Amino acid sequence: MKTLLRMFALCGLLTSIRLLNAADDVPDWVRQAAAQTVPTYSAKVNSVVLLHEEAVTIAADGSRVMHERGVVKVLQSSGDKIEAYRVYDTKAGRVRDFQGWLIPPSGKPSVYGKNRIIDVALSTEYVYDEARAKVLDFGNQPPGSVMAWDITEEEKSLFTQDSFRFQAREPVIRSRFTLTVPANWETRGLVFNHDALEPQVSGNTSTWELRDLPWIEREEFSPSTNELAPRLVVSYFPPAGNTAGLQGLKDWSAVSSYLSTLVDPSADMNDTIRAKAAELTANANSDLDKISAIAKFVQQTHYVEISLNVLRGGGYTPHRASDSLVKNYGDCKDKATLMRSLLKAVGVESYLTTITSGERSYVRPEWASPTQFNHAIIAVRVSGEIELPTVLATEHLGRLLIFDPTSAFTPLGDLPESEQGSYALVIAGAQGALLKMPLLPPDSRRVESSISATMDPNGRLQARVERQYFGQSSVSLRAVQKMRGDEDLKKRMERTFTRRVGGTTLNTVVAEDHPEDHRVNLNVDMSAEQFGQVMQGKLLVVRPGLLSNTGEYFFATRQRSNPVRLEADLRRDVIHIKLPEGFKLDEYPRPAEVKSPYGTLTASWKVSGGEILMEQSLQVNDITVPASDFSKVRDFFDKVAGAQGAPVVLVKQ
Repeated sequence: MKTLLRMFALCGLLTSIRLLNAADDVPDWVRQAAAQTVPTYSAKVNSVVLLHEEAVTIAADGSRVMHERGVVKVLQSSGDKIEAYRVYDTKAGRVRDFQGWLIPPSGKPSVYGKNRIIDVALSTEYVYDEARAKVLDFGNQPPGSVMAWDITEEEKSLFTQDSFRFQAREPVIRSRFTLTVPANWETRGLVFNHDALEPQVSGNTSTWELRDLPWIEREEFSPSTNELAPRLVVSYFPPAGNTAGLQGLKDWSAVSSYLSTLVDPSADMNDTIRAKAAELTANANSDLDKISAIAKFVQQTHYVEISLNVLRGGGYTPHRASDSLVKNYGDCKDKATLMRSLLKAVGVESYLTTITSGERSYVRPEWASPTQFNHAIIAVRVSGEIELPTVLATEHLGRLLIFDPTSAFTPLGDLPESEQGSYALVIAGAQGALLKMPLLPPDSRRVESSISATMDPNGRLQARVERQYFGQSSVSLRAVQKMRGDEDLKKRMERTFTRRVGGTTLNTVVAEDHPEDHRVNLNVDMSAEQFGQVMQGKLLVVRPGLLSNTGEYFFATRQRSNPVRLEADLRRDVIHIKLPEGFKLDEYPRPAEVKSPYGTLTASWKVSGGEILMEQSLQVNDITVPASDFSKVRDFFDKVAGAQGAPVVLVKQ
């Protein structure tokens, strides 16, 4: 499945389009937008959106005509190309008209006709996709250039809902969405990431407008623009009993009831399904054994991306489970449906569950809409005897075990990290509900390291690193090893160590997979030419914490525009470094303990038995911190970096 949200994007594809000079054809609305006075922005801002608007008109049968306009001005050279981009469904609609204009800082304006628009696939990874895009590439224009476009699209959809992004990242002077519905229809709108915004209403037309939206800077460890940029979602409700058979989706129960009619029939059983279920569970002694055996089988079913007419419900309609079993492939909803059917054959009830993969904060519970999801998983009804971290207790459906059969490296009892803590819709007729998925504790994805090292009098280090990656921390290692091989895994680890310890060479890297407890053991033999620093010919300064594995939260700047997004993490390190012959301890750091809302650090150092021993534990909390508190976040991680770089001083005897 792919997201059904209409995309407005200014991004880059490499296409060469000739310009046709036709100055008289530039519309007045383009010239008026281009004549505006532009505010002074940061030197980092490359372009500004002078105008972005979309007008949608709904017919009584639910079909809609969408008219989009945009005007962008280049402020400084950046090397980035600017595009107008429109996604459409080949089965449910068409782009009826698309044209563009270029007003250069000097010379004659130019027109881009219909024959200059290219039609492209959304992705080369889809086996089949009925959605495509029309693209107008304006290229890389000099500062002062103004580009504009005008697009008209027609579409017939089952969904009586729409959405509009007021901005991407660029600053916006004026952004507007207008919705016109037939008489006696109801309209509801919500604006996310902005103060409440009431529409201007004239008859059957509602207009939402925002002006002077500031630039959204791209910063590390920030939420996505879906959480930062204002966006509008609208639902429009036809009268009951309308002749087109359209259903207004006013709450999540209504969405679940509607989607059940699309997803449930495909999970029916036949003799092939029953035989396979019996084979898979022949040695199972409990319901958990049955669920586990079926889950492992479905995870091995080949995944392919198939997107069929999403606007007409095809994005939610799985292939029949028996067909997916015979063909041994399917997309996420097919795999979830196959698992549902196999479970049904052994007496276990389950429900297809829709979620957004890759962005846990995307789905908003305030808007009951099936268009918020891009992925399908499964909720399995279980008894009180089954205790796993991903079991939820619900009011109407009992205890549900949440599982993603598409994630090949995530076993039963765990969930992909991007899905944890997000909202998902359990599709179960009128009893269906939007539920918040389990958020597993940091201990479930911890990384534990044990390092034994020797060092010579010149500071050269030889070390044996043994790390255990548990839960979701092990998934990327499994994926790299299986899909790219051991050599690629070695290169990845070399980059990790080199960032912290210069002159590093990894001699061997061996990964041992332990799927029985969702763990990967990584054994590394490494050397570093200048780990210790020789000073004045008699002192040797050693920083043991540089060998620790403490994540990637480093902040180079002292100013921040956006919130900071921290994800739960737990790293523990025990580091042994044998003293070089002829050296003794001169000085070592005091124990460190830092507690904050963002995490906790403990670290200690001592020298005994002829070796340096450092023990460190760093837990990062799952939290989004406002930009106003950035200095506190930075202070916490500065203290973490300080502990990692704390010196142990040895003196030559």
